[in-house]
Amino acid sequence: MFNFSIFIFVIGWVLWFLIDKHPASLGVVVPDELDSLLDNFQLAFDMLAAGYIRASFVFIWKAHYIYLSVITALLLSAIYAGLSNVLRRHHLRQLMWPKKRIDGDGDK
Repeated sequence: MFNFSIFIFVIGWVLWFLIDKHPASLGVVVPDELDSLLDNFQLAFDMLAAGYIRASFVFIWKAHYIYLSVITALLLSAIYAGLSNVLRRHHLRQLMWPKKRIDGDGDK
């Protein structure tokens, strides 16, 4: 999970620096941080629902980049663990019970 946290942290800041944060390009003036975490996320989702994707990301990333990095890393590590477990079991199943080949001579 730690590797995913660092990866998401770096990608998030790269995206944040690449986005032009001028209000004319974002479509809305990015508000200041509110008093509570829940209010900040609600405002970010309201901006997202209104169609201001970049403004929403700029607002929420600047306010809570640590929380977003950890939450996204937990989600990605759970998905990665699940997928690797499924692939590992499939590979083990293929090793233990290989499919039988039918030759052209009629031998099995």
